[in-house]
Amino acid sequence: MNKISFYKYFTFLLFLSLFSCEEILLVPDISKDEVVLVAPGNNAVLSTSGVNLSWNTVKDADKYELQIATPNFDAPQQLVLDTLVSKNSFTQQLNIGKYEWRVKAVNSGYETKYTKRSFEILNNDDFQKNTVILLTPSNNIITKAALQKLSWDAIIGASEYQLQIMDENNTLVKEQSTVATLINFTFDEGKFTWKVRASNGTAQTLYTSRTILVDTKVPNTPTLSNPANASTTTNTSINFQWSRTPITGSTEKDSIYVYTESALTNLNFKDKATTPYNKTLTKGTYYWFIKSFDEAGNVSPRSTVFNFTIN
Repeated sequence: MNKISFYKYFTFLLFLSLFSCEEILLVPDISKDEVVLVAPGNNAVLSTSGVNLSWNTVKDADKYELQIATPNFDAPQQLVLDTLVSKNSFTQQLNIGKYEWRVKAVNSGYETKYTKRSFEILNNDDFQKNTVILLTPSNNIITKAALQKLSWDAIIGASEYQLQIMDENNTLVKEQSTVATLINFTFDEGKFTWKVRASNGTAQTLYTSRTILVDTKVPNTPTLSNPANASTTTNTSINFQWSRTPITGSTEKDSIYVYTESALTNLNFKDKATTPYNKTLTKGTYYWFIKSFDEAGNVSPRSTVFNFTIN
């Protein structure tokens, strides 16, 4: 490598180093912060297999690394859990035994030290204090898929689970007992609450619930009104207008598409829009239409295509 090439290479490496350092400096340094564990208390003795671990948030942390070992991290027989979570709490089902758990906060450039505590699960006599963790679908989901897999984590010691589905009027739509942790169910249109509790034959947990909005209906096709089809104007400020009858369900929105030729291959612009919608254009001939979308993912047919000319 000659001197010039070496100088260029060295300069490039120096630039990368400075750039990387600058990027790190932009990330808040949390390395000296401490994660304060809240519950369970140190050396707590529990009578339930469902353990809710919680800690205080750390400013500027993106996630928290949570680990659980049995019986401890100094002489671990098993690393029971090693996960990254975005919230400051986590519920885990554990067998009877002794455990140590620890948490550290992390962001894209730094991490804190671990803070750790110990606890013991003596028995599962307080079965009713367990919490059923629902898995799928996610809470408050808005979907066009009527068939859903309702699933949840197993509870240690549970002999069965009770599923209930209620409509938005709190009318019971379905009730079922099952030993499984997954049920396929086809929802009707509308908003529903589904909830699950566990039973060991003598005691039951509280219900855990989630909501779902099912909307399978495609939005109505918009009707264009202004500028009128094949119209001519000298005004470069165009006031686009259309109408559409809304359908009950998830929120509906419109998008406008404007092209500069009839083949609709040269897109001038597109935008989310509400009628009336104003846009300043240059002289020429334009072709436009509207399509409607809803939060569930349904898409309307496009409207008829209108054209207009600005002289």
